[in-house]
Order: sequence, then structure tokens, then C-alpha cells
Amino acid sequence: MKRVTIVGGGFSGLTAAYYLARGGAEVTIVEKQDRLGGMVDTLATPQGLVETAASGIRNSGRLEELCRELGVPLVHTLKASRRRYLYRHGRPTQWPLGFGESLGFAGKLGAHLLTGSFRPKAEESVETWGARVIGVRPTQKILSAVLQGVYAGDSAKLSASLLFGKREKPPKPSKAGLVAPPNGLAQLSATIVGRLRELGVEIRTGVNGDGLSDGITVLATSARDCSELLKERAPETSKALASIEMVPLLRVTAFFPSGENSWPGFGTLFPREEGVRALGVLFNTNIFPNRGEGHSESWIYGGATDRAILDLDDAALFEIMDRDRELLVGRRVEPIARYPQRWHVGLPHYDLHLERLAPAKLPLPENVFLTGNYLRGIGLPMLLEQSHATAQRILAT
Repeated sequence: MKRVTIVGGGFSGLTAAYYLARGGAEVTIVEKQDRLGGMVDTLATPQGLVETAASGIRNSGRLEELCRELGVPLVHTLKASRRRYLYRHGRPTQWPLGFGESLGFAGKLGAHLLTGSFRPKAEESVETWGARVIGVRPTQKILSAVLQGVYAGDSAKLSASLLFGKREKPPKPSKAGLVAPPNGLAQLSATIVGRLRELGVEIRTGVNGDGLSDGITVLATSARDCSELLKERAPETSKALASIEMVPLLRVTAFFPSGENSWPGFGTLFPREEGVRALGVLFNTNIFPNRGEGHSESWIYGGATDRAILDLDDAALFEIMDRDRELLVGRRVEPIARYPQRWHVGLPHYDLHLERLAPAKLPLPENVFLTGNYLRGIGLPMLLEQSHATAQRILAT
């Protein structure tokens, strides 16, 4: 029987442990925090559910298969979430370009599609690629705003190849779109943990994985933690992983009376030049059911271009949020309750340095495997693919 130690009990570690244990391996999970799940968690508050990081998961065939095996139902987004907004000139709009800008956008994009020059070039930033393919203004008003909201990155540094280049895609689901368990993403994590215990997986929380085991080890931690763990046995790889930039994230979920649901839709993203400090706001009430009796919003801050906001106390942060919300809806309304979540080490910056580094190709000691959001693919569906692929490699050796 294969014995595998997994360092890290976040989404990657839990799913890797599940596929390994299901395949007959003897698995131990070591997690330095007192809880499992990493950034993915759901708080059951008196006002409704609060997601601490992601609101849902982009559906895939692998996710559907996993949830069927675990008996976890998946809920698709509500019809009210179909509209997506970009903020321009003091109000949300579904299309922020004027008539002339739209014609220029369509003409430029069409020409690149016809000539085959649409694909990003090696070491081409999103800002450069966007200016070349769709134009400077559409890049500023649409592309940069969308990517800072999704990846919290700086478009002048983000790698166009990492975000838009060819990469392996997850298996297609029966129905595409964003999904979540009825009781939030923590329901999935908790169910995986319960199944792992049934499969005999040893789970140790509040314990530092301060070294590599003599057997098979899967490092399912952040790049920084992997760097520390590999310092002795793979110093060059450790140094490379330490150079990966991490961007902070801050999410404030606020509850309001139901009458504050002013904009039916998924949410609004804010281009930098519009004077709003938030990266975006999600209208949780419109996305999934069971998010509270009133109206729930999640305001997203931080990222590569605004690290300082994470150092503010709640009073200063809430004042910024109130001002931003006033710009969006035209009035100030005191929330019923607010729940801030600060992640000083949030996401990898999917920048040109990460593209050049190609961490998935870095040499590793024998019987050491990596899985994480800095390797290949972006988002929870790709983390699930990595976990599955890593488990299959280990089980096949």
C-alpha cells in the first residue's frame, strides 16, 4: 500500500487526499491551521450565508462527478444574476463603450481573428496584448477592469499567455456556469473531510509540516510555504518558488434591507480611472438562493495595485466602502451587519515572471509532488484537475 503525506489541507490538499484514498493509498494530511479548507469557507451568520473567498465554482465534468460520489447537490445561479455591469460615469452599465469606440473595438478584434494574430505572444502583458488586439480604451474600460476583479492583478504585469493562451480545459459539465452547494462552499469541504475520515485518512491540524516525509509527499500549500519545505532538498526550486508574487485580497460582505437590491444582476466591476477604490461588488442575493432574507453584497478590495488597504482597521475600511457604495447607488445606507475577511497572502500574481518561471517544470526531489494555484490553470476547477492528475500519477507509479 502506498503511503502519502499531504502537506496542506486546503481545497487542493483535500481533493488530492480524496482521490488518493479512494484509489487505495494510505494518506495523512498535515495542516498548520486549526481548520481545513484554506480560503474556501462559509460563515453561517444571523443574516445569512457569507462566503470568505470564492462565491461559487465554475462547473466542470470532474466537479459533477466528485459531487455525485459525495452526495453533494449543486445549485446553479439564479436568473437574476445574468446581467453583469461595468461602472462608467457614475453608474453601472452593461457596455461601457461609446458607438465609435465599439466600432473600433469590433474592427480591431475582427482583423486579428481573421489573420490569426489573436493569440498572445510570449511574455506579452495583458495591457500590451489588449492594446494590440482590441485597442487601448477597451482594454482600460473592459479588459483591465474584468481581470482585476477576477484575478486581482495589474494588467500592466499580468501575462496574457497565462490567462488567454492555450491550456488544458476541464471535462465539460452537463450544464455550464457557476455552481455551489445549497449551504455554501464549506458544505463541499466538510463533506470531503467526512468521507476522508470514513476512508481512514489521518488528519492532523494545527501542526506545521516542517519537513518532507521519507515516503511520497504532496505539497498542497502556497508557493511560499512550498519554498520553505524544499529549502534543504531542492534549494534552487525553493528559491524560484519564493520569487512568486502573491497578491492580497479583502472581502467585505454586508447585509442590507431587501429594498437595497437596486441593480438586478451578478455584480459591478470598477475601472481604476472611475474613482472607486473597490475592485468590484457582488450582489450575492441575485447569484445563489439561501443568501439571507434581506439583500447581501460582497465588496472586493486589495489586489496587486492596492496592498495598503489591508492594513486599515475596520472603521477606516467601512468608511471607504460606504463612500464607494454611495457612488454606485447614490445614497448612504447603514448595513445591518458587515463581515470583513482579510487574506494577506491571497492569490498568485499571474504575471510575466510566473510565465517565465513555469513552476510546473521546476525539478523536484524524488517522490515529491506539487499541486496548487501557481502551477497551471486558474480557479477551483483547475485545482480539482491538478489534484486528480497528481493522484493518478502517484497511484500509477
